[in-house]
Amino acid sequence: MGSLDVQLHGKFSLFVIDAGVDDADAWQRPYLTTPLFRKFVTRSFPLIDIRPNISAPGYNPANLLKSHGFGVLNHRSALFDPSNAHQSIDNEEFLHKTYYPEVCNLLTQTTGAKHIFVTHSFVRKSRSRGITAPNPPNTGRRAGSNSKAANTRGAINHHTNATNEPKHTPTGAGVGPARLPHLDYTPLSARQCIRSWRPDIEQQARESGVLGAEDGICAGLPFPATSSEANALIAERYNRDGLGPRYAAYSVWRPLWTVQRDPLCIAPRRGETGNLVVYPYDLRVPGHGELGGDFLREVALLGVQREEAGMGGGVDAGALKWYYVSRQTREEVLVVNFFDSAALGGGEEAEAPWHGSPDIGDECGEEGRESIEVRVIAFW
Repeated sequence: MGSLDVQLHGKFSLFVIDAGVDDADAWQRPYLTTPLFRKFVTRSFPLIDIRPNISAPGYNPANLLKSHGFGVLNHRSALFDPSNAHQSIDNEEFLHKTYYPEVCNLLTQTTGAKHIFVTHSFVRKSRSRGITAPNPPNTGRRAGSNSKAANTRGAINHHTNATNEPKHTPTGAGVGPARLPHLDYTPLSARQCIRSWRPDIEQQARESGVLGAEDGICAGLPFPATSSEANALIAERYNRDGLGPRYAAYSVWRPLWTVQRDPLCIAPRRGETGNLVVYPYDLRVPGHGELGGDFLREVALLGVQREEAGMGGGVDAGALKWYYVSRQTREEVLVVNFFDSAALGGGEEAEAPWHGSPDIGDECGEEGRESIEVRVIAFW
């Protein structure tokens, strides 16, 4: 990617990690709720417009996905065909018959994946301007907002994950742009999810040889492949003898009209993060009963160690550079790599980038953004 001029600055929310984070046992928290972060600060980051790159002759989204962990695809969806004007974007039958197949075909053509499973979809609307109430990733609500008592470890939530069907979160469910730079997957959570989320995904992971490869690396050791202790070992050995059985997780993000504010911004993970710190934590996730019930899934966010970090001269973000697509249209689809096993051990594929939606004010227009995101797990 060539050198580009910085045109905007966006304000992210960053939790202050040493300000008494209440990181209680994730099994005791309600589903999908974060630890309780007691304080956050607002910091401004330069944003780099990648439109000149994706408009250049010879641009290949697969190459950008490989080198930077995201790509922009031109695609006109049947969602916006006049014949479907009567259909609601939240009509699940419409999504299953029309949009999910489009997403799977797009990813097959771009990545060459042979088996793609849609896990979730979200319709997000912009909140009020500003970032006085940061929206934690993955949840759509602040930690502790669910007043119901947490279930016990291993309990099964039959209402939310009893089938192989994708889960859709509709418009108006409180899912807004995430102001926090975050990762929805770590290598550990990828291993956790393919084994515990849905039987069809677990079966494909087994048939493709992924589970056998991971379990084989940990054979005879006192910890399983689904433990954090296995991270370094699997990262080192998984692709040692050529590319192992490859699997990945992606987000396919499409605006429902041209984005004026709250763009999705992506920062490839390269080098150090300066005075930003990486904070991993667990979410309690409804698992399928046939696979053992609920499980823990690791995610991560960027924060600051102390409140004064970055004051006066901006944040030292190390090698991080934040990219966005100016005035992104609904025909410009962002594919974001959440995890790719081909990146393990210094593989050729880029690691999953940090991402989030900073506040840019009314710099590009006042109209709030609305988008649909589809998340998938893919196998080769």
